[in-house]
Amino acid sequence: MLQLATSLRARLLASATAILLLFIVLTGLALDRALDAYTRHAEFDRLQGLVYSLLGAAEIDVDGTVSVALSRIPAPRLQQPDSGLFITIFSTDRKLVWQSPSLLSKPETLTFPGINQWHFSTDKGFSLAYGLEWLVGENPQRIQPFTIVVTDLASPLQAETARLSHRLWVWLAAICALLLATLLALMYWGLKPLQAIRSNLDDIRSGKAKRLDVTVPDEIRPLTQSLNELIEHLERQQHRFRDALADLAHSLKTPLAVMRNTPAATDDPQLRQQLQRIDEIISYQLKRAASTGSGGLTAPIRVNRVLTRLQRALSKVYAGKGVSFSNHVPDSYRLRISEDDLMELTGNLLDNAAKYGRSQVTILAQGNALVIDDDGDGFPADTEALLRRGQRADRRQPGQGIGLAVVDDIARAWGLKLLLTKNEQGGGRVVIMPNGDAEAYPD
Repeated sequence: MLQLATSLRARLLASATAILLLFIVLTGLALDRALDAYTRHAEFDRLQGLVYSLLGAAEIDVDGTVSVALSRIPAPRLQQPDSGLFITIFSTDRKLVWQSPSLLSKPETLTFPGINQWHFSTDKGFSLAYGLEWLVGENPQRIQPFTIVVTDLASPLQAETARLSHRLWVWLAAICALLLATLLALMYWGLKPLQAIRSNLDDIRSGKAKRLDVTVPDEIRPLTQSLNELIEHLERQQHRFRDALADLAHSLKTPLAVMRNTPAATDDPQLRQQLQRIDEIISYQLKRAASTGSGGLTAPIRVNRVLTRLQRALSKVYAGKGVSFSNHVPDSYRLRISEDDLMELTGNLLDNAAKYGRSQVTILAQGNALVIDDDGDGFPADTEALLRRGQRADRRQPGQGIGLAVVDDIARAWGLKLLLTKNEQGGGRVVIMPNGDAEAYPD
C-alpha cells in the first residue's frame, strides 16, 4: 500500500485500470442486456408466427374436436417427440383439447390471457399464450373462446445467444488486457523524462555529472532549470562560506599569536592559558562550521586514499615515539562525505590514537564500518561526555582537547555514528558507521 501511494506510475496505472474495468463491465452489461432484449423480442416474433401458422392449419368440427395439419406449420420439431417445442390448445373451461405430438407429458399450469391478448413468459424457456374466439362448426352462433400456447424449452436462438454472450465477455476481457498493455506502454513513454531526471540525479550523486540535462519536455523544463539553479546557488554559497571562514581564521589567529608572544603573556601564566583556550574555542567553532554536512549530491569517495596520506604524515610526526600505523582498509571502501571533512575526521582520530596509544595503530574496515584501534589504555568509562552534542570547547576539562568533539560534529553532520569502546587488547577503539540515511560502500 505504501509503495502504491508513493509510486506515480503505480497510482496512474491503478486509476486507469479501475476506470477501464468499470467501462468494460458497464459496456458488457449494457450489451448483454441489449442482446437479451433482442433475443426476447425475436423469440416473441417467432412464437407469434407459429401461432398464426397454427390458426391457418387448425379446424374445429361441430363436436369441438380440434385437428391440425402440422405439415402446414413451418416447425418440424412439433412432430418430433420430446423436442422441446410444443403447442397446446385449451377450451373455455381450460380443458386441454389438443397438443402437438412433440409433447409427451401433461402440460404445466399456465396463465390464460384475455381475448385478443398475448402473454409472453421466459420462466422456463420461452412461452407465448394467445386468447381468441373460434367459430365451432358452421353455426355463427357457436363462438367459443380458446387459448393457444406455444412453448419452446430448447430454443436454438437462446442457445446461440448464450454462446454469443460468452464470446462477448471473452472479447471484452481481451480488449481490456490489450488496452491495459497499451496504457502501460504509453505511461512508460510519458514518464520516461522523469526517469531520465532521476538517472541524472543519480549521476550527480555519484559524481558523474554536475548538472541536470535540460533537454526535457516543456512541462518539466522549469523543474530541471530550478534544480540546476539551486545546485549552483548551494555551490556558490558553500564556497563563499568557506572563504569567509578562512579569512576569519586568518584574521583571528594572527592577533592571538602576537598576544601570546608579548611579555605580558609570557610573564602571566593565567593570561597565557586564557589565550590558549580562546585559540582552542576559535579552532573548534571554525571546524564545526566548516563541515559541509551530508548531501545527496555529494559523490562517495575512497577512504583509503585519504588514510594513506594521513598515515604518511603522522608516521613522521610520531617517529620519535616509535608509533607504527597498519592500514587494512580495502581500496573499494567508500563513504559519502566530502574529502576535507573526511580528512578532518580521520586525522583527529588517528592523531588521538597515536598520541594515547603506545606503539601500534590499526585501521580496518568491518562490514560497512571503519574501525581505528590503538594499544593504549582505552577510553574512560564516560565516553558520552566526550561526544556530547553541542558541548562547547570552553566547558571541557583541561587536557581532553577538542578533537573528539570536532569528529563527533562532522560525523553527525554526514549522518555517521561514532562509537567509542575498547578492543580485545584493552586499547581504544573508534567505530565509524553509517547511521540513518548515510551510506557506505564496502564492496
